[in-house]
Amino acid sequence: MTPRQIYDSLYQYIGKSDVICDLHSACSPVKGRKYMCVESKSGTRVIDFDSVKTRADIESCIESRKSVDAVVASPSNSVFCFIEMKSWNLLLTHNGNESGIRRQARKYESDLPEKLYRSIEICKQVTHDNSIFDDCHIIYILITDIPVKFSKDSGISSIESNLAALAGTSSNLNMLCNQLSKNIMDNIPKIETRYWECRNFDTELSCLK
Repeated sequence: MTPRQIYDSLYQYIGKSDVICDLHSACSPVKGRKYMCVESKSGTRVIDFDSVKTRADIESCIESRKSVDAVVASPSNSVFCFIEMKSWNLLLTHNGNESGIRRQARKYESDLPEKLYRSIEICKQVTHDNSIFDDCHIIYILITDIPVKFSKDSGISSIESNLAALAGTSSNLNMLCNQLSKNIMDNIPKIETRYWECRNFDTELSCLK
């Protein structure tokens, strides 16, 4: 199946779509928050995969599985994207420090791969087709609410080792969050990954070919 065919099948199953701004628990008024960008900025309709998972689990009479937050087909119809959204901003604004960031990153490292693999399993269950991804390009995207920036003066691989002494200022803690997140995504086996800032989601998605 093409990415769009998979998306359409899931849409028919759940009957609705959203934008990531309304699904992100750190930002959505639906979740009792305020838009960080004043108003909903994304125009891309995605499928709330938690809703898909919940219905599939109820129908199968099984305990709730872990899953990604959303899925979408790229505008080019060349890529099917699994999307997980995390908020470093919430941690950083509530007395975030280096040890807390690393502790949270370890949790992400454990959870993110399982969420992807379970979500692939759920897609096959819902579509009644174990071969839907055989000829489909998949990308797993981690979205964050902090600026995604890396040092241009040093290699990405050397950043983390220098941060232990530097962490303490907000800019260095941001850099630590970004480096740990990217390392986690880069180390998920057998899948192409991306790490994006939520505000750039539409632009980055449109560049997938």
